[in-house]
Amino acid sequence: MDLTVLASAIVDGLLMGLVYGLVALGLALIWGVMNIINFAHGDYMVLGAYIAVLFSLLGVDAVYALPFAFAVVYLAGVATYKLVIRRILDAPFVSQIAATFALLLLIRYGVELVAGPRTWIVESVLSGSVVRVGPLSIVCSKLFAGIVSIAVFVVVYLFLTRTYTGLAVRAIAQNRSAAMLQGIDVDRVNSIVFGLGVGVAGLAGALVALVQPVFPELGGFYCLVAFVSVVLGGFTSVVGSFLGAIIIGLSESLSAVYISPTLKNAIAFTVFILVLLFRPTGLFGRFGRRV
Repeated sequence: MDLTVLASAIVDGLLMGLVYGLVALGLALIWGVMNIINFAHGDYMVLGAYIAVLFSLLGVDAVYALPFAFAVVYLAGVATYKLVIRRILDAPFVSQIAATFALLLLIRYGVELVAGPRTWIVESVLSGSVVRVGPLSIVCSKLFAGIVSIAVFVVVYLFLTRTYTGLAVRAIAQNRSAAMLQGIDVDRVNSIVFGLGVGVAGLAGALVALVQPVFPELGGFYCLVAFVSVVLGGFTSVVGSFLGAIIIGLSESLSAVYISPTLKNAIAFTVFILVLLFRPTGLFGRFGRRV
């Protein structure tokens, strides 16, 4: 076994897993607090990716698109919550699926109407650059995406554990009725959570645009990966979801090298099925809701 090839596969899988984790983090946060599955989550990520495309077209380095991608998609998420999501929180599960799937179609085909069905490649100061660490060559754009993903995860984690609003978020996740009795404005916190969840996904989309081509249907795959990561991580744990995404990234990368590139996604989802068979609550979860 070539150890250099193995190390390269591990590093590549880890870096992509970190980006997957950023998408999964937002999905887990929304699911854990509001108990709703947002099928449009991946398409909010695509909105962030197209903001990076817009920056590139305007001649501005796409790296600078990151805060704008978060801000724009966050505001879009808050608006979506006020117009749609809060009206279906207590609706039957089927109605929630239908509503979020309708959002998926609205965003996806809206993007395609504006930007066209073509594939876009975003150029940045990181494009084509590599960092050499011993025998390893690490693509700078992936390294940057991984580092930013870790930083954002830490910020979100500190927000949830060290701020009053974060305490309110966790209280609602544990027991919404009790949180309301304590005077917590559940509707306001929900709007922040939904905005934050999709905003982080939008930022992840801008990072994705730095490492791969962008097209309107891109969100479908990332939403699926995020869903699998959330289940692996224990359904409502943001930390577990982040770790579950890293497992998916490593599974994809290693299977692409040692089995077949065409089967890498199948192998990753096989790992997911095996985990569900032997540990239905996920690798890092337990029964019950938590954030």
